[in-house]
Amino acid sequence: MELAFTPSGRITLDRSTTDAGEPESSSDIHADRHLRRVADAFATSQGEGLFLLAAETFDGPLPVSFAYWRELAGKYLTALCHTPESAGAAVEPIAPPDLAELSAWIQSAPPMHGAEYLSPAALVAVWESLDTWVRGEISKSGDGLAGFLRRRAPLWHQVGRVCFHLAENRRDEHHPFAFLATYAPAMGGTSRVQYQPLSQALRESAGAKNKAALVRLLSPVHRASQQSSLVRELVESGDLYHPLAWTPREAYRFLKDIPLLEDSGILVRMPDWWKKRPRPRVGVTIGQTRQKKFDASGMLDFKVSVALGDESLSDAEWRQLLAAEDGLVLLRGQWIEVDRQKLQEALDHWKQVQQEAGDGVSFIEGMRLLAGVPADLAADGPGGGDQVADNRSWSFVEAGQWLGDLLS
Repeated sequence: MELAFTPSGRITLDRSTTDAGEPESSSDIHADRHLRRVADAFATSQGEGLFLLAAETFDGPLPVSFAYWRELAGKYLTALCHTPESAGAAVEPIAPPDLAELSAWIQSAPPMHGAEYLSPAALVAVWESLDTWVRGEISKSGDGLAGFLRRRAPLWHQVGRVCFHLAENRRDEHHPFAFLATYAPAMGGTSRVQYQPLSQALRESAGAKNKAALVRLLSPVHRASQQSSLVRELVESGDLYHPLAWTPREAYRFLKDIPLLEDSGILVRMPDWWKKRPRPRVGVTIGQTRQKKFDASGMLDFKVSVALGDESLSDAEWRQLLAAEDGLVLLRGQWIEVDRQKLQEALDHWKQVQQEAGDGVSFIEGMRLLAGVPADLAADGPGGGDQVADNRSWSFVEAGQWLGDLLS
């Protein structure tokens, strides 16, 4: 399968090469499927075909004609990604390469049908067809340049933007996290984003005396410094431009600011566990023990413990949590989020409920608690909703084995 360039300046699928044989391996089949998607896009719109050619991820080498036009489309997307984040839907036309670069591009063209029709004017027309299609799609999408790239070209969404990285470093007991600010100038040839330290990007921009590029690069950082005291401190001290070893408290402070950073236009790469970070919670179990005689007025046993996931914490682990700082605590080989005050408040609340329940709770009271209704009806009043939501963040109520089987 190859692409051809027509005398009219259009990129089309070369039909003479589409029946050369079936792909032999699974990777060939996968690559062939991607190529056919691109070919179908070219049949609809040249701009869409070029965009998809650059945005798709291919596992193996491409046919030479596909690789040639992919590189041109990649140059366009690189320039597009360096457009300021504030551009929104009103993206200005992306200027094509200069005459010298276009001439060099023609000289490097591989053997392909229609290569003799290439000219600087023809390449400018190809570039402008891609630009027109992309800006039209951005306008129609309604979520601006950043949203369009995030949805249609996730890898390219990272190009041209500052990225804050936080990684674990378990070899350092006292500073088990590492922070680095980087910049992604372009996409690599293997469809991977190329990151470089932010300090290097600053040196290159300053050396080239490219003030516009420097302002564009640092604008998201400036916006973030106005929202996050941590970023403001990093900028003012100059620590932003160096790799840093962080304590759990420093890492937690950064992780809590991620929504502010992303709203400012900064990309954030963090440990996978943060989005589904575990918390120790007060666990309330109702109806664990089998009742010989049970009806609506019967009593159910009521047990309170502190658990991590489905497993109860030992007394030693509970003391470890109480002795640790708020934020991130390493427990059972994993980082967990701890707010000692809220956890203690939740425990005190359920201990009080347990004390008031005495020998147990009635079936009706048990059903209320399992349904998430406050044990104290006063919590249903004004201002009680926040307290209930907070309790649910740090506690849970579940049916014991006997009651769970009965309800099932």
